[in-house]
Amino acid sequence: MIEQLTAQQRKLAYLIGIVVLMLPIIVLGMPATDEEASGGKLARLRQENDLGESTLGKVDPTSATMNLVLLGMRGVAVNLLRMQLDVQRDQKQWAQMRATTESVILLQPHYIQVWRYLGWNLAYNVSAEWDAVEDRYFWVKEGAKFLMQGAERNRLDPEVYWDTGNTLGKKIGRSDEWKQFRKFFKEDPDKERFKGLPDNEINPDRKDNYLAAKDWFQKANDAEEKHEQHIMMDCLFRSYPARSQLDYGDALQREGQFDETTRKAWDDGYNDWVQSFGQMRFQTGDCVIWLESSHSEASMEQIAKDAQLELEHVKRELDLYQNVCNYRFWRTKAHAEKQLNTTRVHSDLFEGEDLFKKGDIDAAQEVLESGLARFKNMLDVYTDLASDDTTLEEGLWGIMLWQKIYQLKNQVQPEEFPLKKLWDSEINRVPTLQHDFNRKYGSS
Repeated sequence: MIEQLTAQQRKLAYLIGIVVLMLPIIVLGMPATDEEASGGKLARLRQENDLGESTLGKVDPTSATMNLVLLGMRGVAVNLLRMQLDVQRDQKQWAQMRATTESVILLQPHYIQVWRYLGWNLAYNVSAEWDAVEDRYFWVKEGAKFLMQGAERNRLDPEVYWDTGNTLGKKIGRSDEWKQFRKFFKEDPDKERFKGLPDNEINPDRKDNYLAAKDWFQKANDAEEKHEQHIMMDCLFRSYPARSQLDYGDALQREGQFDETTRKAWDDGYNDWVQSFGQMRFQTGDCVIWLESSHSEASMEQIAKDAQLELEHVKRELDLYQNVCNYRFWRTKAHAEKQLNTTRVHSDLFEGEDLFKKGDIDAAQEVLESGLARFKNMLDVYTDLASDDTTLEEGLWGIMLWQKIYQLKNQVQPEEFPLKKLWDSEINRVPTLQHDFNRKYGSS
């Protein structure tokens, strides 16, 4: 039919066809304005999935890196910049390192491993290069802020959320400088700038570092519901919000706080562990399980019935998942720590050592003996705690303080004492602890 048209009519038909074909392309590819959800379908998809890349980064236009970018070899350019980062770190060129870091993330804003590596590098490697604790904390903050920025740029990915939580929790709460870092998190050392308040960029809600970490781990869990993470086994990954709550209670005890706030922290941790994490469903190879179901024979039987499996097979699956995240131990630990007797155990041993350091050895002896007796009662009720290194070392340390008092008094200690059974069974641990004890209080 087209052959029957004149040349001019054919040209007009072709033009109309081109316009018709261009219309959906124009509508779909319409660029976005500043308004939310504006533009065509493709622009909205870029916004929803955070895929827009409108900059080449702050790259020297005369450099070999820029040549690689212009040739479409962003990956190679990023590798060169990352090698440059290592050189700048070794030469302590901090300002240049910051600029290079910005170039890397602007070139590859959605390459998750870049964010994860560079955030870790700032918080761990760069911070370790400084002597002053305040300077180290500054670079830990820089690493955390960098990861937060990465999480914002990659909102669908759970891994950078997890790294942010891990930095706020572990790096601030467990490093050698944890006492100062935890204080700085709530009261930044830069008094002139922050006026005794926290850095609002990393702690806008003025929370404890472990509770802030808990929020980021929860964001990681929320993202993981839609997008798979590749860091660790799913049940371990999803345990971190509850673990952060438990770590919060432990941190309060390490700082010598044994009041209702600490007991409530452990109580909340127990509920998070059992009622939230313990009720999450996990797909094993054969069935859907939840970790708390092991405490109900009827629940395990129902799982076996639904999956048409033998009960023993379900029990093995549950055992595997519980072992991965140490579920049974933390359930017992949290339940024990929220009890008043356990709070008094820690309080007595902490106060006894404090009195010992002050030279009031008679009062120290009395308080330590009370704490050791309570300690024995705690282990009698919660026998699983006898396998916990931290618990055992706390008890052994209390015994060594008690023994030291008898030595200072030139008295012979009683052969029988509340934790003698523990002392005899764990005697192989003593030499290592004794070395630390002697450095602190002198040998006998």
